Amino acid sequence: MKHREWINPPCPLLPEENRHYDHTDIEALGSDRGPLFYETALHYAQSLWREGFPAKSILLINRALSLPLKRGEPVLANWPLPYQALVWILQNRIDGQFIGNPSRHWQHLATRMVEPNKELRTWRAWACWYLAKTILTENEFPTDLKQVREERLVKPTRDQIAAQLQRLSPANDLEVWQQTLQTIRAATQPISARIRRIGPEELTTVQQLGHAIWLACYPGIISDAQIHYMLSIWYQPGNMAHEIQARDVWYALVEAEARGAVGYISFEKLAMEPVLFINKLYLLPEVHGHGLGGLTLRWAEDRARDLRCKIVRLRVNKRNATAIRAYLRHGFHFTEDICSDIGSGFVMDDYVMEKAV
Repeated sequence: MKHREWINPPCPLLPEENRHYDHTDIEALGSDRGPLFYETALHYAQSLWREGFPAKSILLINRALSLPLKRGEPVLANWPLPYQALVWILQNRIDGQFIGNPSRHWQHLATRMVEPNKELRTWRAWACWYLAKTILTENEFPTDLKQVREERLVKPTRDQIAAQLQRLSPANDLEVWQQTLQTIRAATQPISARIRRIGPEELTTVQQLGHAIWLACYPGIISDAQIHYMLSIWYQPGNMAHEIQARDVWYALVEAEARGAVGYISFEKLAMEPVLFINKLYLLPEVHGHGLGGLTLRWAEDRARDLRCKIVRLRVNKRNATAIRAYLRHGFHFTEDICSDIGSGFVMDDYVMEKAV
């Protein structure tokens, strides 16, 4: 053990170490699962973080959170429930150090929890999942969509997690968790924006945005060749203008305060069904996470009601995990898989999703 060295700077929200901890420190406690176990787990988490093992450090934070310590325990005054420590590790992770997929880890943990303290531990896992998915990008740390589909998993909302922490926690989970969220949200405040329907004369703006967004977001989801092929067909102003004239397709720009146009949406009412079908909905990556996707979907749902539609429907690439998660969060559900030939040897391999309005 003497050859190990500290690699990372200490996490300021975990106990500072003057020695290395390992599994023997936990084993020495035997069946003790009280305050001493909690503090030892946090010491061990710090040691693992400093040695360059963030994924293992997170596992020890999980173990600390497995205990039903009560409010007023002296150890909690010194070392609060480690939600903020977890966020610090996620935000300060270092390239090349294995961290796994924290979002997927807590999704699985929350849905496969066993006794003891099953219910409390389940909702603490969902609380950690919510923190992770707020910080980490979906492209880099994708959710387990197979589990979502096969088990019809509905992930909880922030309010649902808060209610369960309030109900179940013997300590102050809700207070510490909400304070932790506030530190994250400070960097992701909503952006003020409006959505404005446009005519053919402004479709060049949609074309410019489409090229910028697709070239930034779609590599790794579809091939570069398919990206350029689809842009060349779907984003020609003349072709979009024909859609407006022939099928009464709506185009609208998402315009953010002090930024101008940052995204767009197009949709149409289907001829044979009371369905509003969204053809396009894209935002520049620099405004992701600021509430504009939800704003745009709500605007489309209002237009669906105006047009006497009962359903909003769309297609989304099966590998576009960021968009899928956003649609699930907004109340859409999967209805079918569909693969369409779009010419030149390319296909669209999509999920169909819809929502009643």
